Amino acid sequence: MYNICKYLLLLTCCIFLPFQSSADDRGTAEIIALEIRNLSTSVDRLTQLFYEQGQKKNRDTVLRKLDIAVAYLNFRSRRIEMMERDLQRTESSKSRLEDIIRQLEERLEQLEDEDSNTGPQGKLSKEDAQQQLKLLRQRLARTENEIIEDNNRILELRHQLDDVENFVERHLEL
Repeated sequence: MYNICKYLLLLTCCIFLPFQSSADDRGTAEIIALEIRNLSTSVDRLTQLFYEQGQKKNRDTVLRKLDIAVAYLNFRSRRIEMMERDLQRTESSKSRLEDIIRQLEERLEQLEDEDSNTGPQGKLSKEDAQQQLKLLRQRLARTENEIIEDNNRILELRHQLDDVENFVERHLEL
């Protein structure tokens, strides 16, 4: 843009300098001055158009970024909703596990009470119940860890969402 203006000014000087040195009368000098003014005005208009074109490109770039940001917001929002549904399922699974563990603990207490009345079969039942209880507690611990990890992921995604929302709000002209 700046180079075009320099070339136009240089061209003007090269064209009109010979006329200026040979122009002896006042009319020719006025015509040359008028042409130089016209050329200067044209260069100014051209400079203004280049500036406006650059501004338009910047606005278009920001609009494209906003479009991408809005699409990202939609995608992330759906992703968070899906993760929250999964989290609710995991929490309900945790509740079911806790209920099963309570029931198994009650059964184990009953087996301990009945231990004096039964023989070796009661012992096997008690060991099975203890083994099941141990496995269920491990599964409950894994489920609790999964819930914590899911909550952390959801929080992280929400922070990312907030950053993108802030960008959109800063650049969106209503």
